[in-house]
Amino acid sequence: MPARLAALAALLVIAGAGSVRAQEALMICTSPRIIDGDTFRCDSSLRIRLWGVDAPERHEAQGPASTRALAELMRDQTLVCQRKGASYNRTVAQCWIGDRDVAAEMVRLGAAADDPRYSRGHYAN
Repeated sequence: MPARLAALAALLVIAGAGSVRAQEALMICTSPRIIDGDTFRCDSSLRIRLWGVDAPERHEAQGPASTRALAELMRDQTLVCQRKGASYNRTVAQCWIGDRDVAAEMVRLGAAADDPRYSRGHYAN
């Protein structure tokens, strides 16, 4: 429970704790199930696509490695996600493990790339 509270507190600081709308868009995922390098199921139900990045599909050349990278990053972790929109029956969200942005970690690992159409270069560096 303390890890969840710390993650939620970190996100509230990032999202703006005074914003009721931001708080309503928060999701906590305790058992993420990986679909590919930029998509997972939050606690076996809601499909979430990471905001602002693009990762290879599982069937593409680097797809299995990208999928493994996301699985390793999320293994035994609690995520806090802020909804940014929707795409193809998935929620698009920016997610954190503690104070680490999951999409930024995937880019840092070389397992995903910034998608400036959506991020406006947020993960380019």
